[in-house]
Amino acid sequence: MPASPHSPLIDVHTHVVPKNFPTSPSTANQRWPCLHLHDTRATLRIGDKPFRELDSRSWDIAARRESMAREGVSAQVLSPMPELLSYWFALDDALTLGHHVNGVIAEMVAQGGGHFHGLGMVPLQEPARAARELARLQADGLCGVEIGSNIDGVVLGDARFFEFYAEAERLGVALFVHALHPVGAERLHAFPDLIPYAAFPLDTGLAAVSLIRAGVLERFPKLRIAFSHGGGAVAPLVHRLHQGWRLSQGFNGQLPQPPHHYAAKFFYDSLVYDRGYLKYLVEQFAPSQVFAGTDYPYAIEQTGLRAFLRDVTPSAESALFVDTARRFLGLQPIS
Repeated sequence: MPASPHSPLIDVHTHVVPKNFPTSPSTANQRWPCLHLHDTRATLRIGDKPFRELDSRSWDIAARRESMAREGVSAQVLSPMPELLSYWFALDDALTLGHHVNGVIAEMVAQGGGHFHGLGMVPLQEPARAARELARLQADGLCGVEIGSNIDGVVLGDARFFEFYAEAERLGVALFVHALHPVGAERLHAFPDLIPYAAFPLDTGLAAVSLIRAGVLERFPKLRIAFSHGGGAVAPLVHRLHQGWRLSQGFNGQLPQPPHHYAAKFFYDSLVYDRGYLKYLVEQFAPSQVFAGTDYPYAIEQTGLRAFLRDVTPSAESALFVDTARRFLGLQPIS
């Protein structure tokens, strides 16, 4: 049945920047973030360089709730601005920043009257410590972790992260993969605007196929992993990977199922901007595994989310609006 104008709608892809940051524990850290406030607007600086202009929706619950009401969004999943993930920091610096950001998100969730859920951050440059941080994050009321599409240049399928995935599976922690510092960005200096528009989806797709090739879902079948931007370039990469799988007899027996089998078990957000492509994701590539996401509150945000999703396929409205998001987050299904 079509969703009513007032039916629940969860936006899983939204970001937070704290209003205040702690002092860096290391005087040598040249990339520590700081927010310079200008009334309801602010400039996020990374070290001594301006990184992004923001408004109060990044840190203020009331401002977020007002814009959510206008867009017909009943709940948001809050995650750190990806640049805050800080895999390039020393461990002590990463923990200081991560605990602060996670605390801010947890407080917003607690004060949000049921309208917010939270994804935190962990220092994946040290996978063993990142795994130990998951229980603390969960105890703070967060239901998952946002992770970069690569960890300071290392693909997510690298075996060094297996202990982290094992602990995330054991605890039932959701993992949301967001593009970050994509491979090949250094080749785009003539066209830096191609980094968010082209390199981001390429890196997200590469992250997904690296996990498939590594057999991560064979090892950890209950692990819940989602990809932002509709998985980026994942669909054509999976089709090509399938040909390699076929020609190599399942990569010499290392991957028992075809790549499409694993790709359909991942989750994906709806942030693809094109109704036809979203319909393909929903109906063919990953049925029942796509939820709503906008990249709120940035300029690249998908606006008019409710109408965009409703136009895709009426039969999938309930899943797109709320059911798949709740499954991904590990929440009880709506009765």
